Formats: sequence, C-alpha cells, structure tokens
Amino acid sequence: MLGSTLLSAVVCLAVAPPSPSPPPKLDKRAIERFAERWFEARPPTRFADWDESRRAALLDEAAQIRVPEGALEDVVELLFKAARKHGSRTRKNEFETPFGKATWLQSGRGKGKGLVLGLHGGGEGAGSASEATRWVAKGCIGIYPQGIRLVHDTWNTVHGERFLLTLIELAKVRHEIDPDRVYSMGFSMGGTGSWFLAGRHPDLLAGSRPCAGVLMAQPKSQLETKEEVEALQHGFVPNVRNLAMDYFIGLEDRNCMPGTYLYVWDRILELRAADPGGYRDIRFDVIPGLAHAFPPGEPTAGIARVVEHRRNAFPDKLVWEYVSDPFPLPAADAPVGRLRKHHFYWLHCARPVDRMRVVAVRDGNAFDVTAERVAPEELSILLRPEVFDPEEDVVVRVNGEETWRGRPTPSFRTIVASFDAKLDRTLVFDRSVPLVDD
Repeated sequence: MLGSTLLSAVVCLAVAPPSPSPPPKLDKRAIERFAERWFEARPPTRFADWDESRRAALLDEAAQIRVPEGALEDVVELLFKAARKHGSRTRKNEFETPFGKATWLQSGRGKGKGLVLGLHGGGEGAGSASEATRWVAKGCIGIYPQGIRLVHDTWNTVHGERFLLTLIELAKVRHEIDPDRVYSMGFSMGGTGSWFLAGRHPDLLAGSRPCAGVLMAQPKSQLETKEEVEALQHGFVPNVRNLAMDYFIGLEDRNCMPGTYLYVWDRILELRAADPGGYRDIRFDVIPGLAHAFPPGEPTAGIARVVEHRRNAFPDKLVWEYVSDPFPLPAADAPVGRLRKHHFYWLHCARPVDRMRVVAVRDGNAFDVTAERVAPEELSILLRPEVFDPEEDVVVRVNGEETWRGRPTPSFRTIVASFDAKLDRTLVFDRSVPLVDD
C-alpha cells in the first residue's frame, strides 16, 4: 500500500504543470534611464532624421525591458517627462534649419488647450505670418509659422512639411496641448497647405479649414474648371476618410482657380457613396460670384464649426494611400528630402512604397486588411487596451484569409516606437500584431 502511494505521488509530480512565471513589475528607474538616452539621441526637430543605427540599437535595448499589463499610462508619462525636458532645447519661437531660420508667431498658452495651426498665404517672395493670425478659436492656442522660403506652395514643400510637423510636436511637448484638438487652417497658399497637411497627416488632426486654395494636379494646379483636371496628386484624398474638413472656393477666384477643388469634391462624393460611414464630416461650399476673398461671416463661422470636432484617433476603418515624393519635388541640392511616414493611426508600415493602398477594418478583436502594392509582411496593427479585449484572441485576415491569431502582450519597444512617431499621448500603443504570422 505504501509503495502504491509513493508511485502515485511520483506520477503526480511528473505530470503537474509548471508554475506560471510571475508578471513583470514596472521598473520605473530603468525606463527613466532609457527615456533620457532616447531623447538625448532623438533629433530636436523634424529637419534632421534619426541616426538609424543608433535608433535600432536603442530599440533592441527597449525590447529587453518588460512592462506589465495595465502599465501603458505610467510608461507614457515617464517618456513624456523626458521628451518635455529635451523639447526645451528650442525655447524661443525660432530655431535653425538647413533651409534657414524658422520663426513663428503665437497667441495663448495653457495646458490642455487645443491648437490652431494658421498658415499664411502668398507665393514667390510674398507671405507674412501676421496675415494668418485671424485664425483664432476659443479654447485653443494659435501658432502662425512664417514660411522659411517664400516660394509657390511653400507649405507643401519639404521645408514646409517638416516645419509644420515640428511645430505640432513642440506644441504637444512644450505647451501640453490636447493632441485630439489640433486644427490646420489657412487661406490661399495657406489653404493649399492645409489640404496638404490634412491629406498627408490626417492622423495628426481633428479638423482642417483649407480655404480658397488648390491641390497639386495635372496638367497644373491652376485650372478654372474641373473638366480640365486630368489627374490629382495621389496619396491625399482617400486618406481624409475620418477627418472633419470645412472649406470653400469662389467661382470667380483667379488667384486660386476653383478647378481642382471642384474636381476633388466630386471624388469625395464618390468615396462617400461607396463607403458608408466614411467622408461624412467634410463640408465644402461653392460660392458663385466670389473672387479671392472671404464670404460674409468667414472665417469665424467655419472656425466655430470645425473646432467642435475632436480627432477620431481610433477609427473602425482606415484608408491609407501613400505618396513617397509629393509635389513640389525638392531641388536637386536640397539638404534633406521628404520624411517617410511609417505610422497611420493604428497601422504601421516598415517600408512604405509609393502608391501603396491599405484598407483596414476593425471589429472588436477582428481585423480585416487588404493591401495593394505592398507586401503584407511589411504591415502591422498597433493596439492598446482601450481598443480591443486583451482576454480574447486577436484575429487578422488579409484579403479574406486568416493570417494571424493570438493574444499579444505589452511591449516596451512598441510603446517607445509609437510614442516617438508623433510624441502623442493618445496615439501610443503597447502591442503590435503582424499581418502575417512568422
């Protein structure tokens, strides 16, 4: 009998499951040390690109730091503290760039306010930030950049885009604005630039007022009628699916002829009809008899309408069409080229390619993705606890076929990379899911 009991005990020991490893504890000191080194290495403005080998080495270090479930907010606060410390390297309203000095005017201060980014008009050799100070909204600070080089479509250039992205980041870090209440607004060339920012970076914005401008098009941007437009610059219009826009054009405008805006509105109506729920918060007014001027009541009325909107940071459906080198192309001797955009709302692409088009739909823990001109292996879905159920499997389907299933766990590396992309405390994620299982 005793031998039988011992044998039973041995058998039980042999088949007993291993004890689960204890969940990791949040090592705040390790994260603080890492954050300090990360933001020492990070370029202070968007006019300089990361040293990729240095960034990759730091991300490898980040992958070794474990974070527990539910620690995202604490980790982000530690990263933000370091970002804020190093963001003070440009204290005044100016900094040096490879294209010349960048300066801006500013009105208002206050943690938690929104941001109005007001873009001035002008063209070759003309344009003043003071002209844009009419773009004012209650509850928002106003930042009004002065074009670094006054050329046609200056906000669409490499230096224009990099300047605007830097200002948005500075406002987030230095002034602690609400990242879900950022609005781009402008008239004439400022309207053109606001459309550019809306189409290329809608995930940064809650709304846009791209008034009385043009879009880059063939055979040219200054066209009187929509029938003259042969093609639009790709990589812009489909992307504004989840963005609020409110703007106008005058049919007698000869400074910014109405043809491209009329053509784009037809395309938006087509997209809206084909995509229930998409492109719904876009208002466009066509005003007969109006030349290059504001209609009565503007810009005040439209500003009030657009700032009612907050950013839809986690849309159920994304449409991402990519352009590598939008017009105007940089000069051959330009000191830096276009930024490569890797993050789009809750999507990440390791190597985006020109004219790629990704449509992603989320329904709870299920994600359906179609990808054109880019390999699915280049794409991943970013998650945070608020947008899915961590206790259930995440399921990814590509072109209708299941390609990944599992329960992703928090990753400090993912938190760092997604926070770095925008310095945005809303669009930061603690886990990443590949579209295709390795």
